[in-house]
Amino acid sequence: ELNMTQEYIAKSLGVSAPAVNKWENGISYPDIELLAPLARLLRIDINTLLTFREELSDKEIGLFINNLSEKMMTIGFEEAFNEVEQRIREYPNCYKLILWSAQVLRGYLMMRFPEKKDEEKYLNKINEWIKIVALCDDMKLACEAKISLTQLLIEKQDYEEAQNMLDQIPELGFDKRIIQGQLFVAQNKYEDAYKLQEEMMYQQVNGLMNTILHKVSVLCKEHKYDEALYLAGISCQIAEIMDLGNYMGNTAYFTVYAEMKEAEQAIDCMEKMLEIGYSSCKPKDSRIYRHMKFNANDGLAKVYDMVVRALESNDGIDFLKCSERYTQLLEKAKRKYSID
Repeated sequence: ELNMTQEYIAKSLGVSAPAVNKWENGISYPDIELLAPLARLLRIDINTLLTFREELSDKEIGLFINNLSEKMMTIGFEEAFNEVEQRIREYPNCYKLILWSAQVLRGYLMMRFPEKKDEEKYLNKINEWIKIVALCDDMKLACEAKISLTQLLIEKQDYEEAQNMLDQIPELGFDKRIIQGQLFVAQNKYEDAYKLQEEMMYQQVNGLMNTILHKVSVLCKEHKYDEALYLAGISCQIAEIMDLGNYMGNTAYFTVYAEMKEAEQAIDCMEKMLEIGYSSCKPKDSRIYRHMKFNANDGLAKVYDMVVRALESNDGIDFLKCSERYTQLLEKAKRKYSID
C-alpha cells in the first residue's frame, strides 16, 4: 500500500532483501528488536503488524469451515483436528469459529472415526470447546452451544442434566421444542412428545395459512386474481389435510371473490366459513391433534362473534349486504351462538 520495495524495507532496517522476502512468504520472522521499527516504517501498530484480532470475519470462518471439511477427507481427521486446535489458540474469543469447528469435527467423528478409544479423547476436547461457547456473552451462539450439549447429554442418557441444560435456554427468540421432544422420547415419555409435536404442527400450519392469506390479499391489490385463486385453492387443500375446518380453508377464497365483486361465489365461501360450528372436521375431533388439550367449545362462540361482526361491518363487502342469502346466513350464525 505504501509502494515500498523489499530492498527499501531491508535498507531501512539494516537487513538483507532476501530476509524481507522470507518474512513476506512466512518462511521466517523478523527479530523481536525489529518489530517496533518495522511497524513504524509501515505506519501501523505492532498488533496490526502481527495481525492480532479478537475474531475472524464470517466470510473467513465460512472459508475455514469449508476447507476443514475437505481436509478431513484428504489429510485425515487428526491433522484437521490439530489445525482447528491451532486456529482456536490464535482466536480464543472467536466463539463462532469455535462452535462451528467443534460441530463439524464432532459430526465427522461420530460418523467416521474407527477407533473408539481415541474418539473419546477428541470428543472430550470438542465438548470443552462447546462448553466455552455456552458461557459466552453472544446469546444466539450460547443457545446453539447449549442445544449441542443437551443432545450430547441425551446420548449419554443423562436426562436430568439434559433437562437442566435445556431449561437454561430462554424461551424468547429460540424455539427449543424439537430438542425437548427428543428428550421426552429418550425418556419414553411418548404422550408428552406427541402433545408437544402436535402443538408445534398446529401452530406452524396456522402460521402458514395466515401467511398465504396475507399474500392472497397483496395479489388482490394488484388484481392478480388468477394467482390469488390458485393460492386460495392451496389454502383449502392444507386446511382439509390438516383438519383445520371450513373457516380456515375458505377465508382466502372469500377474500378473492369479495375483491372481484363476485357476489354468489363470495356468499358460497361465506356459507362454508360459517359451517365450522356444525362441521365434524375440526382440530378437536382430528386424529392429528388428539393429544392436545382444547377448551370445551374451543372459544368458538367468541370467534363467531368476531367473524359475524366483521362481516356486518366490512365496508368492502357492501355489495353483498343487499343479498337475502347473506342476511339469512348471518342471522343463522347469530342464533346458533346467541350473538346480539
